[in-house]
Amino acid sequence: MKNIFQYITSKRALAILLVIATFASCEKELEDELLSDTSVDFLYSTPEGLENAVVGLYTLNRNLYQDLSLNGTYPLIPQAKSDLGVGITGEVSLYSRLLWGASLGDYGTTSGINAYWVNYYKIVDRANAVIQGAENLEDIEEGRRNQILAEAKCMRAHAYFTLYRLFNNIFITTEPTTPENAFDVPQDKSSEEEIFALLRSDLDFAIANLDYATPQFGRWAQGAARHLRAKVAMWENDWTEAATQTDAIITSGSHSLTETTAEVFAGELDHSETLFAINFERQTIGGGDPHIMNWNMVSSYADAPGLIQSVENGGAGAGFISLNQYTIDLLNEDPNDTRKNGTYYIFEYLYNDETAVPAGSEIGDPLDLYENSEDDQNEFMLYYRRQNPGIIKFLDETVEPTDRNHFKNIMIYRLAETYLIGAEAHMMLNNSAKALEYLNAVRTRANTAPVNSIDLETILEERARELAFEGQRWFTLKRTGLLYDYLLDHMNNDNMNESYPEGNPKDILREYMQNWPIPQQQMDLLGPNYPQNDGYN
Repeated sequence: MKNIFQYITSKRALAILLVIATFASCEKELEDELLSDTSVDFLYSTPEGLENAVVGLYTLNRNLYQDLSLNGTYPLIPQAKSDLGVGITGEVSLYSRLLWGASLGDYGTTSGINAYWVNYYKIVDRANAVIQGAENLEDIEEGRRNQILAEAKCMRAHAYFTLYRLFNNIFITTEPTTPENAFDVPQDKSSEEEIFALLRSDLDFAIANLDYATPQFGRWAQGAARHLRAKVAMWENDWTEAATQTDAIITSGSHSLTETTAEVFAGELDHSETLFAINFERQTIGGGDPHIMNWNMVSSYADAPGLIQSVENGGAGAGFISLNQYTIDLLNEDPNDTRKNGTYYIFEYLYNDETAVPAGSEIGDPLDLYENSEDDQNEFMLYYRRQNPGIIKFLDETVEPTDRNHFKNIMIYRLAETYLIGAEAHMMLNNSAKALEYLNAVRTRANTAPVNSIDLETILEERARELAFEGQRWFTLKRTGLLYDYLLDHMNNDNMNESYPEGNPKDILREYMQNWPIPQQQMDLLGPNYPQNDGYN
């Protein structure tokens, strides 16, 4: 399948990507002039260079997902901090139990939290360079210019929107880093008005200049731009704008829900429901390095007698983080819900090693050796590590089942969320009929019974079932003002919370933690009066 990274296959293009990476990571003025047409000057002063620089933005946007630091924890930090998972062991669990990422001094802040700040500001800086280059270039056809600008502005909006929702006290700039301004430092955060004005401007331009179809899978297109615009509108309580954007996508004729949940995360994700995905391609120039997200989220079932690793059981798994009981109970409310039957989640690991099947069980029976005890720590730890339901949205079905390294494309935005955003927006506009229509479209596809009434809790519960571990939950709860309360009610599981030696994270949790701390190494680079988020001073 042709994707955005197969667009660049030549040695010359590879050199361009290397130049992008080198220039984006420089912290001091370059003293050596870069020669040849793969120089920075070529990238930002020719149409071909700008188009390749845009591809470089997609490469940067993939970095967090393929970074295997801390056993691949970085892309899972927002999920670990949400109310839908239980941190069991490994580095990712340190975030869910608030030992990491909840203060300025802990290693989780200086590593993983810092990686988010650095990565998304790097994307912003290179997007600014592309935008400035495209706007100043004279010898370029206008449609070609606008395509470059639209994709770069989508990437900038996505990066700034992520930074704002995570860190709150952020600064925005539309100027790329140059030797002349490299040592200028922000003295204060930007206002919400400034931030959202830029988000609206970037995305409105993108919507006006992008088509729904794109020649390479993985590029920003109009559907994804409208989806992100709707999400921005929801943060502004602009229900009319959010409803308008979601309606436009749903009625466009360019996107539709897959017929079954089994199709949503199958293969390369190149189907009608996908709005925006991050691409990986094994043994392809520009195809990226593997990620180990699936390995973190599938139980280590093969440690139990009678099981060996298999694709049918979810592939290789370590069981570091998984669904908590709150999410499991939501999925079990309707016994016909197909999402738990090996499409989004795996609730049963089936015996498949006839040399070691326990007495009384047969090949094909579900693993049932362990109990999620309320007070026996040895028993519930065995249950969580080996038998607890897992998430298989990131399973690469093409790899050897013993291989933790996967090249599965990663879903970022999809139409099911568009429907659920639209349901909430129409509900807030008192259009209950349309809100129920959108909500029930998602439920019907999952083979669950339609609901007849709607409120915010109903929508949040359906978002949990449909979108768990896709990276949206923490943001949604923060937007609705319910993050603190939902974490107090649901974070991890009670028996696990009581087992953590540093204490129950529900006792550690504070309301100010809805904003991540700005890492100290970043504060040291900002102006002396730049405001840290409240609670971390």
